[in-house]
Amino acid sequence: MEYNKLNGWIIVLLIISIGAIRAHISEDETTTVERSSKKNVYALLMIDVQYCFINGSLAISKGPAGQHGAEVIPIINELIERVPFDVFAYSLDWHPANHISFFENLESRKDYVLGGDHEKYQMFDAVTYTGPGLETTQILWPAHCIQDTDEAKLHEDLIRLPAGDNVVYINKGRNPNIDSYSAFLDNDKIEKTPLDNELKARNVTHVFVTGLALDYCVGSTAIDAINFGYKTYVIEDACRGVDGTAIEAKLNQLEQDGVEIVNSHQVEQIINSLNSKQNVIDTCTSNKRYDITDENQYGINVNNCQ
Repeated sequence: MEYNKLNGWIIVLLIISIGAIRAHISEDETTTVERSSKKNVYALLMIDVQYCFINGSLAISKGPAGQHGAEVIPIINELIERVPFDVFAYSLDWHPANHISFFENLESRKDYVLGGDHEKYQMFDAVTYTGPGLETTQILWPAHCIQDTDEAKLHEDLIRLPAGDNVVYINKGRNPNIDSYSAFLDNDKIEKTPLDNELKARNVTHVFVTGLALDYCVGSTAIDAINFGYKTYVIEDACRGVDGTAIEAKLNQLEQDGVEIVNSHQVEQIINSLNSKQNVIDTCTSNKRYDITDENQYGINVNNCQ
């Protein structure tokens, strides 16, 4: 009799355990389906393709590399017209006249210069200001991209899509007391621009970065994009920079941080391949088929969907 009771309890416990395991598997499968079925959304970021950096007061052609900013325009235009991006984002340097980055404002900010000897600094030197508000180190650029001036406009040859559900315009560097190379954050990582929120509101997963200048604003934007969780690409031939050595160093840093450096002719193929991969994943996960391996051109062995 005692033996039969023991067997009965064992059977009950087995039934309870099997039910719990099935429930756990079902929960895991649901999570896997939700995670794998997330749709890829692609954004083209066009950084600071403005007159001031092309033929204005801070034209990159005046830099040591001697590159010409206007050369990115036809490449970016072709990307806009040919590649199936879901979202387009334009950034503009948009400084007030009293901006901290302007060499012309050094005299008016002399009381904040660390060490006090403001007269020793020349244009393009780095100076540390102790305020107002916070301490920050700043390269002294010529006045550029002043708000509401013709020089601050996007170049007329660039395709400028009307703002709307899939088109975003971001003005950066508006705070007079801190610069903002990145289209996501100021240089001291204190205040965000609206860009990250705008991209996340549109469910963007992948960003492709273009524009001016690669060793400053483009590179800073790409690094912040990685840190904000986007799969990030820099389209190298759709960028130009200021200094050859700095450009090379920035490209190396970007690759180390996980940014992929690509050519404009590769972008459409990259997106098509990612979409094909996603379609196969969706087919597998919709039928709760999870054995996916990295064997064919899309990174998936369809035969292992079982």
